[in-house]
Amino acid sequence: MPIPLSLKPKYEYDLIRVGSQNDGGYLIEKNSLFQSEFLLSFGISNDWSFEKEFIEKNNVNLQCYDGSIDDLYWLKWKKKAFKKALRFSFKEIYKYFKIKLSFHKFFNTLNFACFYIGKKKGQIGIDDIIKKISHKNIFFKIDIEGSEYEILDELVMYKSRISGIAIEFHECDKNIKLINNFIEKIDMSLVHIHANNYDPVSKMGIPKTIEITLSSNPSIIGKQITLPHKFDMPNKYNKPEIKLEFSDEKNINY
Repeated sequence: MPIPLSLKPKYEYDLIRVGSQNDGGYLIEKNSLFQSEFLLSFGISNDWSFEKEFIEKNNVNLQCYDGSIDDLYWLKWKKKAFKKALRFSFKEIYKYFKIKLSFHKFFNTLNFACFYIGKKKGQIGIDDIIKKISHKNIFFKIDIEGSEYEILDELVMYKSRISGIAIEFHECDKNIKLINNFIEKIDMSLVHIHANNYDPVSKMGIPKTIEITLSSNPSIIGKQITLPHKFDMPNKYNKPEIKLEFSDEKNINY
């Protein structure tokens, strides 16, 4: 079962790559970048190249959330790095100090909060966050390992305040109908789609993990769509890109 044709961009849009050349980088539409007044990022891990480059290109305030980056996160990583150093393997300890210093240089109590995004106990939802933001044009970057499905209704509710979204969907073979319904409800232009090659393609022909980019006011530069896009890069650099296949919904049995 291929991907529904409704998840294929209708036109060629003016895209720009923001962030890492591999995993952590996203193709977003230029208007959604430069018309944004605020960046909300859900899911950081140890790569904030997207957030850093976004605000370098458009000097806006940002707020980032990731419940996994707490004191225990750094402590576990430090212990692991020093154990490897005792075996005269210093690569991990160099990486630990480099990323930790970079984290504390870029983030502070004003732009980072150690919370998971979702609707479970102890998590925080979009409604709680967005009520504190006065800006109208907000760009969302979302990579929260499956919890994205819990906040889709809230994104739709605030669609009039969203300039763009870069979102990574997980377990897409099980949730393709939810993704398709969300794209219909959010009423924004789907400007790009890309398969994350860290995960495989299901037996149904749907990549397990897919990155989708939306824009509220995109610039169309052509009618011919080529996927992968010329700015796309494989998330896992030493594996080939996944070629996406699409089919009319009439031919798809959900």
